[in-house]
Amino acid sequence: MKKPSTQNLNLIPNPVELQSICKSIATLEAIICPEWEFRYYSYQKKWSENEACFEMRNGEGDQMLILFSNEGICINGFAHENEVLLKKAIGNLPKGFEGFIFGEPLKSIGTTFCIWQTISSKKWVTGAIDCSKNDYNDGSSDLLELLDGNPSNYKEWAEEYYEEEFEEYELKLELVEKIFDNTVVFKELVKSINPELKDFEKLKMDLDEIGYQHLL
Repeated sequence: MKKPSTQNLNLIPNPVELQSICKSIATLEAIICPEWEFRYYSYQKKWSENEACFEMRNGEGDQMLILFSNEGICINGFAHENEVLLKKAIGNLPKGFEGFIFGEPLKSIGTTFCIWQTISSKKWVTGAIDCSKNDYNDGSSDLLELLDGNPSNYKEWAEEYYEEEFEEYELKLELVEKIFDNTVVFKELVKSINPELKDFEKLKMDLDEIGYQHLL
């Protein structure tokens, strides 16, 4: 089955849906994994004054940041086992995203693929040009795979990544679907997802940082 990637830009959701998916994934991560440093995904609604940011990091060198700004959306991915010429990955990059791509932390992280959509545009664009499907691998299909908005895919991934946590309880698909449907989070829902969670004040702060609605 095809996944969102630089070769399958049409599988990346539209900007509004993508931002909602990012917030939902970050919310599930905050509930499942209270310790921020061990989470795979996170979201900050106030990354800067007029910018929000979704981050993926696997602790092994792969990292992805998605910028939501007044200029539009810019996705920067770095797959540490892949090598792509920077000028190819960011070819034709709009000036409004240069500060994001060439500033920190991305300057230190690196880039193997870059995808963007400006406010005035209605389609995703990538700097990965003149690359055939057979000889070009930038890691985008792996780093973008959960952004298709399919709750089942997140459930399957989370059960594998957070294997130890789910030895004690089950992550039910209908609960994951509730978060993807932007259901307001309340204590009973949290306990259904993670019966082990105890620090609701910290979770409240996390959800406020994400910008996800709750009644905690």
